[in-house]
Amino acid sequence: KQQVSNTSGTFAIIVQGEALKNNFGLSARWDLYNGWDSGNDHGLFSNGDAAEGVAKWTPRPSFYYMYYFQKCIGDRLVGSTSTGTDLVRAYASTYTSGQGNITLVNTSGAAQTVQVKFTNFHLGTRFYWYSLEGSNDNGDFSRKVLVNGSGPTGVAGGPSDYATLKAKSALTVNGIRVTLQPWSAVFLLVDNL
Repeated sequence: KQQVSNTSGTFAIIVQGEALKNNFGLSARWDLYNGWDSGNDHGLFSNGDAAEGVAKWTPRPSFYYMYYFQKCIGDRLVGSTSTGTDLVRAYASTYTSGQGNITLVNTSGAAQTVQVKFTNFHLGTRFYWYSLEGSNDNGDFSRKVLVNGSGPTGVAGGPSDYATLKAKSALTVNGIRVTLQPWSAVFLLVDNL
């Protein structure tokens, strides 16, 4: 059930982020709707197969990761590096309005703590974030995704109110330090002065 899991969601961000960084105009990996096949399904939405146990058109974890990546990515991709470990991928962007975005993806089964540093960017007083991670079902391949701790009511998918969930926020006075749970992503928006 890897392809219908939270881990597939982190992979979705890596595919999109790397395509952007490498100037690809189009990349295609996901079907909107496909067959369950015991979880070997790239469809972003469930087909309602009884074996899957969720309603037809229920979004799968990859959908939520792609939704928040699109919601949080800025107008311009900018350079980013990750030092100290190759287990965290970083994709940075800026907005015409001045804010910055950094999307962090943990590609490992262990939590990773990251300190975010900026160059050529005047850090404002506050930052906001969405954290997406799997739940405690099916080991590394959770069929659920939790968005800032909010998850689905059923056996798979994510929160039904994903489009209206508020971002968490904190002050930047002590810098920006984030812990990424195993196989997770954090989407940060940072105010500019």
